[in-house]
Amino acid sequence: MLAVHLFSILRQVRPELENQNIMANLPLDLIADILSRLPVKYVLRLRCVSKVWRSLIGDPDFIKLHLRHSLESRTNHTLILKSSELYAADLACLGPFAKLEHPLMSYNHGVKILGSCNGLLCIRNIVEDIAIWNPYTRKHQVLPSLSSCNAYMYGFGYDSVSDDYKVVKIMQLGGVDGKALESEAKICSLKRLAWRRIPDIPYVFSFPGVNGVFASGALHWVLTQKVQLSEENVIVALDLGAEKCREVPQPEYKDKRFELDVGVLEGCLCAIANYGDVRVDLWVMKEYGLKKSWTRLFSVAREEVIGSLRYVKPLAYSRSGDQVLLEHNSINHFWYDLKEKKANDVWFRDTPRSYETEICLQSLVSLYVNKRQLNREDNGDIQKMDDFLSEGFKLVL
Repeated sequence: MLAVHLFSILRQVRPELENQNIMANLPLDLIADILSRLPVKYVLRLRCVSKVWRSLIGDPDFIKLHLRHSLESRTNHTLILKSSELYAADLACLGPFAKLEHPLMSYNHGVKILGSCNGLLCIRNIVEDIAIWNPYTRKHQVLPSLSSCNAYMYGFGYDSVSDDYKVVKIMQLGGVDGKALESEAKICSLKRLAWRRIPDIPYVFSFPGVNGVFASGALHWVLTQKVQLSEENVIVALDLGAEKCREVPQPEYKDKRFELDVGVLEGCLCAIANYGDVRVDLWVMKEYGLKKSWTRLFSVAREEVIGSLRYVKPLAYSRSGDQVLLEHNSINHFWYDLKEKKANDVWFRDTPRSYETEICLQSLVSLYVNKRQLNREDNGDIQKMDDFLSEGFKLVL
């Protein structure tokens, strides 16, 4: 079956090829192009074909090629539901959902997803252990422990300057006995595996506990400069390369009384303006940092969906790009059709009543794990692949 899938892709790339045996003489760059179009689960199985293929699949350039192809073609995306457990389904068909076994131990088995980036999930359990985890390669890295506090926010993203993944924790201190609120920001990267303090973020949390949204190399939160509820909210970005914060210009909203939230669609920053269960406007920043590039993608009214419009979270475009999938009130989803300008509710079978949703790319992105862990997991993968081969998998070269 996998051999047929491979040859089908090969014919798309090189229509003149008629014989599966031709693969034995293909140049390595063409093989890489073919394999980059496959889902991760198939690519991992093909590591057992030969030492050359195994080396190719583990090469950082191939991993980036596979990642880039998935992003450009809007393929290999997974929808993850988080309740007391984690469940995942392919975004293309939205089902069936399968349980994900995460690597963090906890007495109630529950974890919180702090962010998703390039196929890596940042997760935290109830005792505040934090790990970076690729659920498709089953590799993970636990981060050093960090002191806790009552008010905090997390964020997770990729620093392209240093080619590193970073976790940020912003803690809000003070505010008792007349003391002014202060913030303390710390960052931990996969390369350094140590928490260190970065310049403070001089803002107050509007919604403590809300995770940062990663877009254009920065994490974004909705914050305010003062404690008063009447103070206008701002979108604050923390650049993961420079490790400095700045305000992001907002759209020119027609109406001013709304609750502001941020999201991301296909790498672009979104501003969600919720007008008190009347309607929700979703804005997309087409060119990052440029105020005039804000575009109102759509507006959905209360009567267009089932239930209130208390909370709406943009998740992903459809593969054709003419629909947007949104989480609605943490209990269901709907597709918004950009051409027809209407919402179509989506209900999943056999799923929890309430959940959080995250989009995670299926990728081969590796972690900076120690050699012993890497060897142990690779040996386990080899044994599983050997078992798979013995059950009848045949690849004709």
